[in-house]
Amino acid sequence: MIGSVNGLVGLCKADQTFPEFLNFHCIIHREQLVSKSLNLDNVMKPVMEIVNYIRKHALNHRHFKNLIAELDQGLPGDLPLHCTVRWLSKGQVLSRFFELLNAVKLFMEEKDKDYPELSDLEWIMDLAFLVDMLCHLDRLNLTLQGKLKMLPDLVQSVFALVNKLKLFKAHIQKGDLTHFPTVLKASRQVTSAALNKQRARYATLVENLHESFVTRFRDLQLKRPQITFLVDPFNAETDCLKAPLVTDEAVAELEMIDLCEEDQLKPALREGTIEFWKSVPMEKYPNVKRAALKILSMFGSTYVCESVFSTLKHVKSEHRSVLTDTHVKELLRVATTEYKPDLKRIVQGKECQKSH
Repeated sequence: MIGSVNGLVGLCKADQTFPEFLNFHCIIHREQLVSKSLNLDNVMKPVMEIVNYIRKHALNHRHFKNLIAELDQGLPGDLPLHCTVRWLSKGQVLSRFFELLNAVKLFMEEKDKDYPELSDLEWIMDLAFLVDMLCHLDRLNLTLQGKLKMLPDLVQSVFALVNKLKLFKAHIQKGDLTHFPTVLKASRQVTSAALNKQRARYATLVENLHESFVTRFRDLQLKRPQITFLVDPFNAETDCLKAPLVTDEAVAELEMIDLCEEDQLKPALREGTIEFWKSVPMEKYPNVKRAALKILSMFGSTYVCESVFSTLKHVKSEHRSVLTDTHVKELLRVATTEYKPDLKRIVQGKECQKSH
């Protein structure tokens, strides 16, 4: 519908009379697409089969929970179900599966289900590696979520992980598993030769993931000077503002030079990005301020839109299906706004109606 080829974006770009504009695909969705390049189906397939076998049948589920209670080793009480739609589900399932690995192995043996992977040390190492990598990716995903996230905030989080992946690769190659605690725990059961072989393979997987991030976010990397100028205008390059953010690049460059020397505005930046740009006078820096307002208005992800749909699901339930469009609109507005009314001041202006 809004695709860059046949959708709205593509049609707007093809129209010669339409003004030039910047467009970005949802950063959260892109992060999820990149995470799928971490291809370890040999781990996910048996894990999903085992989890579904335990959770799908109520009797098996009760037996498994009773087994965990009997072991009494401070283990988590249950295995969660995996849902592809829920972005953080896979990491949570794998993490819990690793914690309950011995209990799962014992349970499947009692049920005469043969899964040799549960005793394969190499497979267990792969499981541990996937747990740790998804932990890092899930942490990024949580950082990208939120209503008040500006585009520079999301870009900064993404490229912070890109740089971390380079560090992870270097540490794995040196045998330092500090950032992979689950792998470190699983490595105590394998020989040094087997561990070295696995480390080389994991370093390659991390490198491939890094290349996927770089490829998927190349457009943001090219436009990063224009995006980050919003949060740090005094250290930005004077020629960072390009079309379509500004209509006259030469005048914008002169305004950037003047802004960098505006010592009176520098303390305002400590109060926050939005407060700073409120204090920048439009009559003195029209091109620079319009560029900043354009970047502020950009949505880096569809999080706000999707959260509104989730809210709508609760507001307009099966028990409230007769709500009018006006009522739904007002309920959604109240449920999603960040505005906090001063109820005490509002009440003071009203007259109390006492009962007789």
